[in-house]
Amino acid sequence: MKTKTCLLGLLFLLLPKIIEAQVCFDGEIRPRAEFRQGYKKPLADSLAPAFVILQRTRFSADYKSKILNARITIQDARIWGKSNTKSSDSKLEIYEAWAEYLIQSGFSARFGRQILKYDDQRLLGAASWSNTGIAHDILLLKLQPSDNLQVHTGFAYNNSTDTLMKVVYTTSKMYKAMGFIWFSKTFSNNLNITIIGIEEGLQKSNDYEIMYSRFTGGGNITYKNDSSKLTFNALGYYQKGKSSTFDDLNAYIAAAKLGYKFYKENTVFIGADYYSGTKSDAKSGTSATFNKLYGANHVYNGDMDYWISIPKSGLVNYFGGIQGKITSKLSTDITFNLFNIAQDMIVGQRVLGKNLGHELDLVLNYRISKEIALQAGYCRYFNSNSTADYFKVSEVGLHQSQWAYLMLTITPKFYETPKIEEKK
Repeated sequence: MKTKTCLLGLLFLLLPKIIEAQVCFDGEIRPRAEFRQGYKKPLADSLAPAFVILQRTRFSADYKSKILNARITIQDARIWGKSNTKSSDSKLEIYEAWAEYLIQSGFSARFGRQILKYDDQRLLGAASWSNTGIAHDILLLKLQPSDNLQVHTGFAYNNSTDTLMKVVYTTSKMYKAMGFIWFSKTFSNNLNITIIGIEEGLQKSNDYEIMYSRFTGGGNITYKNDSSKLTFNALGYYQKGKSSTFDDLNAYIAAAKLGYKFYKENTVFIGADYYSGTKSDAKSGTSATFNKLYGANHVYNGDMDYWISIPKSGLVNYFGGIQGKITSKLSTDITFNLFNIAQDMIVGQRVLGKNLGHELDLVLNYRISKEIALQAGYCRYFNSNSTADYFKVSEVGLHQSQWAYLMLTITPKFYETPKIEEKK
C-alpha cells in the first residue's frame, strides 16, 4: 500500500513534465469585519448600528501548456453565522471555469465562465471588493499582433433554465445576449488609448418575444510614465437604446483624473466624474440616466457605497486625495469626495438642492508577508439636507454616518510546477 501511494505521488509530481505543462494550485481566504453606522445610506438614530463579518474563500487550479490554458475557481462567499453549523447543504459555487486554446501566436479563443476586466473597470470589472465578484459565461477571442496592440471581442447568450423551448429570461439585472469589442493601443511615450463597444440584448420579464438593445461605447486615454511625475486618465462613454426600465435611453459619462508624484511613490490627485441624469420635466418614457453595467462599483463614488446606483437625476463627484507609502510594507490612501446632483430632482413635493453631501475615506494597507495582507479603513459621510431627502429619512434623527472595516487577505500557493515557454 505504501509503495502504491509513493508511486502515485511520484506520478503526480512528474506528470506536468511528461505533458509539458505548468500546473498551479492556489487559494484565497479573505475575512472582513465591518462596523456599519450609516453604510450605503443614512441610519435613523432609533436603530442600532450593525457589526458584520463576511468571508470569501476561493480555491483555484491553473493549467498552462504550449497550446492550452485553463482555470477553475471554486468559491464560497458567506456571512459568518448565516449557515447552521449542523446543516449539510452545499455552499460552494463555480466562480471561474474556462479554457483557452492558443490557436497561433497572438491569437486565442477562451470560453466558459470568466472575469472580464477592462481599462478602469468602470463598465466591465472583476468587482474584487464584493464578496462574490463578477464573472460572465462568454466566448472571448483575443488578438495581439504586437506588444502594443490588442483586440478582444466576446459573445454571450444566456438562459435561466435548461429548456426545450424559448422561455422568459428571469435572471435579474443581466443581459439575455451580449457582445463587445475592445481595442487597446500603447504608444512609445506610454500613452495608452482604448476603445470599447458593448451591445446588450435586454429581455422583458413578461414576454420572451420582446428583447431591446442597449449600446454603450466610448474611449479611455491613460498617460503613465516612470520618468514623469504626472499621470493622467480621461474617459467618455455614451449609452443609447433602452434603459433597464425599457425607456428610450440617451446617456453618457465623462471623467478625468490627474495625479502628481511629489516624493518617491507618493501621489496627490484630483478628478471629477460626471454621470448624466434625467431632468425632472423629461418626457415620459425617456431616460438620460447612465447605467454602469458590470463594473467595479466600490472603486468609484466613495467607499461608503451611497452611490453604487446612480440617482435618476445623475451624479457629479469632485474628488481629491493622496496615495503613498509610509514604509516598505505600509501604505495609505486618503480621499475626499464632494457629491452633487447633475439635474434638478423632485422627491415627494420637494425639489432637492444640488449638494448631496461629502465623504472622507481613510485606508491603510499593511503587507505582512508575500501571502498575507491586512487592510483597515474608516469612512465618514457628511449628509446634507438633500441626502436625507433622497433616502427619505428627513423626518427622523440620524446617526453620524460612519463605517469602519478590517480585512485580512491570505493567498497561499499550495503547489506550482516550473514555468514553461509560451508557444511562438
